[in-house]
Amino acid sequence: MAHRFPYDENEHAASKQTIQDALTVMHQGDIPFQWIEEDGSSLLGCYASLSYNPAFVGQFFAMAKTLYAPGTVKPRNRELAILGLSSVLDVPYVTYCHRKIGSKCGLSQEQFEDALAGKVPADLSAEEEMAYRLGRILTDLKTPLDDDTWKEAVSVMGKSELVGIAHTVAGYRWVSLLDQINGDTQRWIKEDA
Repeated sequence: MAHRFPYDENEHAASKQTIQDALTVMHQGDIPFQWIEEDGSSLLGCYASLSYNPAFVGQFFAMAKTLYAPGTVKPRNRELAILGLSSVLDVPYVTYCHRKIGSKCGLSQEQFEDALAGKVPADLSAEEEMAYRLGRILTDLKTPLDDDTWKEAVSVMGKSELVGIAHTVAGYRWVSLLDQINGDTQRWIKEDA
């Protein structure tokens, strides 16, 4: 399949550099997934479409770096919320990337697979279970969050972590939409296997 968003050095070099710099910061120098074609012909996943509107790139990564900053959201909670989202949406590139990131956060292969299948993984704390459940709930939320879920979430993780999870899901819904318009799904299903 031809790339929908081919890379043009003249138009996209600044975006590419911003993306590379941000991913390096977010992942402490070791980007654990492929984000650009080996031959440089295209950026991959959400990064390809994002680079076509450079005005958003810096702001997008300001938020992304905040999601990954210490003290914003606990890393395992962040990953479990993203897995909750990934169990609802069809975004193979996000799954491919976060299989590697989740492993770095201590999630086992079985926990990852259960989460993708929509099942709360075993051996999680109550807070981690809530983060996963919120990832699923908030991804599809079309009305105000119900009182029972609100009360349970606040009692298990507190308001600050709950808001951090909401930002994570909102940010990854944006990432997912950018990836979905890219349309390069079959490749990542094979890569993730």
